Amino acid sequence: MTERTPPSLLPTDGQPAPCRILVVEDSPLNQMLVTAILAQAGHRADTANNGLEAVMAAQAGGYDLILMDLSMPEMDGLTATRLLRDLPGPAGRVPVVAMTADTDEADRVRCQHAGMNDHVAKPVDRAQLLETVEKWLRASTVQASAAPDMPAGFGLCASAAPAAAGEVLDREVLAQLAQDLDAELLTDVLRQFVEETRERVARIAGETDRAVLTREAHTLKSTAGTFGASTLCAAARALEMACRASPAEREGSGTIDGDGAADTVERLRGEIPRLAGDAIAAYRAAGYPV
Repeated sequence: MTERTPPSLLPTDGQPAPCRILVVEDSPLNQMLVTAILAQAGHRADTANNGLEAVMAAQAGGYDLILMDLSMPEMDGLTATRLLRDLPGPAGRVPVVAMTADTDEADRVRCQHAGMNDHVAKPVDRAQLLETVEKWLRASTVQASAAPDMPAGFGLCASAAPAAAGEVLDREVLAQLAQDLDAELLTDVLRQFVEETRERVARIAGETDRAVLTREAHTLKSTAGTFGASTLCAAARALEMACRASPAEREGSGTIDGDGAADTVERLRGEIPRLAGDAIAAYRAAGYPV
C-alpha cells in the first residue's frame, strides 16, 4: 500500500480568521453537533455523508480544513484521504483531521499513513475539537516545513474520562453539551438521538450479519458516547469488539461456529435494547423531554 504524506504544515500561535470546513460524517447527530460547535466559533461548515461525497466536494475546492470520520458506508475515511492526497493543487494539500472513537496506536498509524494530519477523539470534546481545528487552520496559512517522516499533530489521542461504574448517564458529558448548545438545539439533538437509537437497536436485535452488526455497533458506540449514555456506549463497544473477534457465518449454512466471542455477540444483541430503554428513561428522569 502506498503511504501518503500529509502536507508539510506546522501549527502556529496566530488567531485564524473564520474559515470553511468540511465535516465528513455519516451520523446526522454527529454532523449536527460538530457543525453547531464550529458555527459558534465563527466558521462555516458543510457536511458530507461519506468519503465519496467528501472527495467530490473537495475536488470543487474552497475548503480550509476537512474533519473526517473513519468508518462510513460507500467509502471510508482512510480511502477518501488517500484519494484527496492524490488531487492536484491546493485541494490535495488541505489539512485532514480524523474524528475517531478508535484511539490506539495502530489506528493512529493508519491515519498517518493515509495522509491525515491529526485526529480528535470521539465522543467529541468541544475544547479539543476547536483547539485542533484552530491549530491546523493557522498551520495552513503559514505553510511551514515539518519533517516528512514525523507529521506534526499525531501525539496521544485524548479520550473522554469514563463515567462512574453503574451510571446510566454521564452527567459531565450532558453538562458540557448544555454549555456547548443552546437549550432548544440540545433538546432537538437528544430527541433525534433517541429516535435514531430506537431504530438502530431494533436493527441490532434482528441482524445476524457480522459486518452489518459491526457497523451498527460502531455508530451506536459513537453517538451514545457523544450524548452521555455511558452504559449503552460500553455495551456497543463490547459488541463491536466481539463482532470483530467472532467467526463469520458459514457460507450457505446460516450458522456460526460456537465460541466465546459469538456467545458475547448474541448476549449483547439481547441486552442492548434494554440498556437503550434504561438510557431513555434516565434522560426523562433528568428532565430532558425525549
